[in-house]
Amino acid sequence: MRRLESGVSVDNELFSDIVRYEHETINGTTITNSNVGSPIFWNCNLHQLVFDTCDLSNARFFAGSTIGDCTFIRSDLRSVGIAKDEAVFTNCEFSSCDMRGMTLENATFIDCTFVKCRFNDRILQAANIVNCSFTGKLVDITFEGQGRQKLTANFENCILEGVRFVGCDLTLCVPPNSKNHLYVEQVSARVKNALTKIEADPNLSEEDRKMLVRSLRKLEHMEQYIFNMNHMKKIYGDVFVERFFSSLECTHFIHISYIDQKGDSQITERN
Repeated sequence: MRRLESGVSVDNELFSDIVRYEHETINGTTITNSNVGSPIFWNCNLHQLVFDTCDLSNARFFAGSTIGDCTFIRSDLRSVGIAKDEAVFTNCEFSSCDMRGMTLENATFIDCTFVKCRFNDRILQAANIVNCSFTGKLVDITFEGQGRQKLTANFENCILEGVRFVGCDLTLCVPPNSKNHLYVEQVSARVKNALTKIEADPNLSEEDRKMLVRSLRKLEHMEQYIFNMNHMKKIYGDVFVERFFSSLECTHFIHISYIDQKGDSQITERN
């Protein structure tokens, strides 16, 4: 059975099930249509590898392994295990990969691109996402920072559906280029003003007041936020969404948009 080695091109071959690679450097290999088995990388350097339509779901990365200039295409990465802070991916491309269940939160990604990948319901550490770009739909992802950790990510060609930002500074992010998304700044101050107005609003029912307060308090420590208004309407309804953005004093940005060269409506709120 085959093992990973440098400078080869492999198509539809069977790899040994469990192989431990220690302090190895593997360069310039292309593997296609293969189950790579259960490789364990211990302080390894993988460079310029291409995995095209491969099963890597049982791979493990430990002891400061580095993965640079590698390409993963239509590959199964669902159960890839990464020890905390022991794998760094640099200038890697993930295209149409299934990354659900992969311990993404333990790895660092620098200058990486994710194109139409599936990694639903994950928590990604903002400090570990450095100058990365995302294309396609992100579903139920939380970008989590410590305090106001800067998140450097490009979401221009993304749809954010159920995506949350916690403790992040989004000033270095590129928001989605979509008519359904709204980028808002000075969120913390807006929330503070909104809570005061809501408390004094005699026209709100107690149920509506509680719902608004609960939604706004989730944002009180954020300075910027990216909202998917269409997704919010599906969950809360048009009336609540209109009331929510009205309380943040940015309703007019929902109604005023401009047409770009592609003919798409874009909405942004920047001061």
